[in-house]
Amino acid sequence: MLLDQIEKHRVRVLLNRVNRWRDRMRAMSDEELQNQTAILREQLAKGKTLEQILPRAYATVREADYRILGLFPYDVQVMGAIVLHKGYIAEMKTGEGKTLTATMPLYLNALEGKGAMLVTPNGYLAERDETQLAPVYEWLGLTVSTAFRKLSDSKGQSEKKISAAEKRSWYNSDIIYTTASGLAFDFLFNNLETEKANQYLRPFNYAVIDEVDEVLLDEAESPFVVANSPTVLSNLYQAADDFVTSLIPKRDYRLKRRDNAVWLTYHGVRKAEAYFRINNLYDASSREIYRHIALALRAHFFLKNGHDYLVTDGKVVLLDEADGRLKKGIKVSTGLHQAIEQKEHVDLTENQRTAASITFPSLFGLFNKVSGMSGTVKVSEEEFINVYNMKVIQIPTNKPVIRRDLPDKIFVTTADKLMAAINQTIAFHKIGRPVLLVAGSVENSEIISELLLNHGIVHNVLNAFNESREAAMIREAGQQGAVTVATNMAGRGTDIKLGKGVKEKGGLAVIGTEMLSERVKLQLAGRAGRQGDPGTSQFYISLEDKYISQASTARFKNYYRHLIAKKNDGKPIIQLHGPRIRFSLLMLQNRVSSNAEEARKQTNKYETTMKLQRKSFHEIREHVITSKNLEQTVQRWIDEGIDELLKRNSQKSLNEIRNMINRHFTYNDIEIPQPILSNPKQLKEFLKKLSNQILTQKRVQLINEEQLNRFYRKALLAAMDEGWTDQVDYLTKLKAYIDGWGAMGRDPGYIYQVRAFNQFEQMLREVKINTINKLLLSTIGINEKQQLIVSFN
Repeated sequence: MLLDQIEKHRVRVLLNRVNRWRDRMRAMSDEELQNQTAILREQLAKGKTLEQILPRAYATVREADYRILGLFPYDVQVMGAIVLHKGYIAEMKTGEGKTLTATMPLYLNALEGKGAMLVTPNGYLAERDETQLAPVYEWLGLTVSTAFRKLSDSKGQSEKKISAAEKRSWYNSDIIYTTASGLAFDFLFNNLETEKANQYLRPFNYAVIDEVDEVLLDEAESPFVVANSPTVLSNLYQAADDFVTSLIPKRDYRLKRRDNAVWLTYHGVRKAEAYFRINNLYDASSREIYRHIALALRAHFFLKNGHDYLVTDGKVVLLDEADGRLKKGIKVSTGLHQAIEQKEHVDLTENQRTAASITFPSLFGLFNKVSGMSGTVKVSEEEFINVYNMKVIQIPTNKPVIRRDLPDKIFVTTADKLMAAINQTIAFHKIGRPVLLVAGSVENSEIISELLLNHGIVHNVLNAFNESREAAMIREAGQQGAVTVATNMAGRGTDIKLGKGVKEKGGLAVIGTEMLSERVKLQLAGRAGRQGDPGTSQFYISLEDKYISQASTARFKNYYRHLIAKKNDGKPIIQLHGPRIRFSLLMLQNRVSSNAEEARKQTNKYETTMKLQRKSFHEIREHVITSKNLEQTVQRWIDEGIDELLKRNSQKSLNEIRNMINRHFTYNDIEIPQPILSNPKQLKEFLKKLSNQILTQKRVQLINEEQLNRFYRKALLAAMDEGWTDQVDYLTKLKAYIDGWGAMGRDPGYIYQVRAFNQFEQMLREVKINTINKLLLSTIGINEKQQLIVSFN
């Protein structure tokens, strides 16, 4: 608490320095104000730091906001902007103007010419903010763009491939508005390019992450993956699915939802062995059968249509449980997606190998400085400090918050809870108060919608089926008598402004219908009461909620059965069992929160290993891409590749050596002198000489040294990328393989690191051997345009 006060004092000192410039900036002409950008850049060039020019820069863009937009940032917004420049997280309540706040640190950090990014959770927010604020930046002499083709500018070009030059122009802008997922995929594809001319990213400098908790916490465990060559699709998915649907509960399998575990009993194992006609399910030869059974069990018992995914147009599309949005283009790896498709009896998609992957923590770890803003991050402050070394500073509201957050109403059954929530909604609707009714899943939002229709209540439903109208629905949600049913977090980033006469009726009423984490609950409550508006929030909870049922103890479940037997006639049980039930739910909430934090920590440990390997690999790859003379690199890699081949083929016969040469060096019949077989040094010299002879023959086909270097680059990168694809695919499967080892008293993180390191070294050795293959066994030619054509066998 003392440290917070010290930090806030420092922020206020800087705020006073910014305010001293206010009258001076107001007195300037437009030309004088616009000229401040050149003056500030000159000061930086002469050695001043960003911290030293901050007051003048903030005062400049603050006045520009007023002249261009008619909006003059409040003192609290300047405080938030100071926190963002420091690389901290600013907690600013909903409606406090985070979009305008970001103009100041973005302008300041863009003055160095290294780029500044505003990263949002979705494209709508990025495009909206860039469109609104671009006039300010451009008026001050800076360039600004979105790092994607805006819907308003596409003009039917949505299907047209975006060129590297176009993307480079986006990312070379002074200020870039983009999405977190778009940035992740651009990073991955940029690093898969084989020519420097096709790369478009420059080194990452500064980023402000909007809704930082959603990006760095809620999405921290979900890697972004680029897949390439498909693996052979197994025919075991249908057999495993048919087998699982024939199992009898308790007799053939046991299920522990709290531990997220399901396994076959002794009888179930014997049933599997008879079904698949094998002797031992746990034998190495039956590993694939066991894996497919495990996938089918998980698909049937832990993944539910409407909660975790939707089946739409004959395809399985994943759902983001936090906000109800569809995760289009994203698949569960390791075959689970195909198991879900088999369960739903839709066409199975190809299961592809992972070519590259990255998580948000690793992605934003590449920036020189990262800051963030959100309405509810203080509850996760410890995790942000421990994992990201980012302080959380609470910014005061411009006007006092007068919203009333009412105590939760707790019921035994889901039916009782929903009826109570519907009745309360009807009561508010009758007096004209707008209601935001929050459902825990797409499935529940449809149920609530049907109940409202049965009572004749006209309403909007905001879920994965109509996310295109998200912003419009949220804007309408504050009108008199409006009822909006939405999934968790839907519309985040868009203010709900109250319509005429709504304040007098009590403002917006937020009614939650699920048990949620404290942070998400605060986020939803914050939809009401913006900028001093009245409002209320209240959550209706049942002991059958997914959040509770999956994390409750055996004692709590027995207590639930006891309450069911008593029949409370739909009344809230809090009236009868207040202290006990509240304490139990608080303990459960803390346990779920702690488990989620531990899971993120474990993911970050895995990702740290991947990050180090990715950095090392990309440094080697960058050298290959940028080097104008790869002759020495080629000779060194061939030398190391021959050493590795001879190590694996020591004390081999003449025929075996000949086979090795035909597999890696040439398909021609080569005369091998008998004496060198017993002399490893002579054999190595023979193979090196053979390699140089083959390369000399290839040089004759090439026009100049530039084409020779391009041939070398293509061969080396092909070998490297194949090896890295195998490595990433291995690490992806390794995580799934060792996840359960913690239950056996073994540290999964340690095992992962050891195996990952050993495999990385093995991968580098394989790359050297594959380099020999690519260089010597490839065919090259020149087309009519004098372009180099290389075919790898």
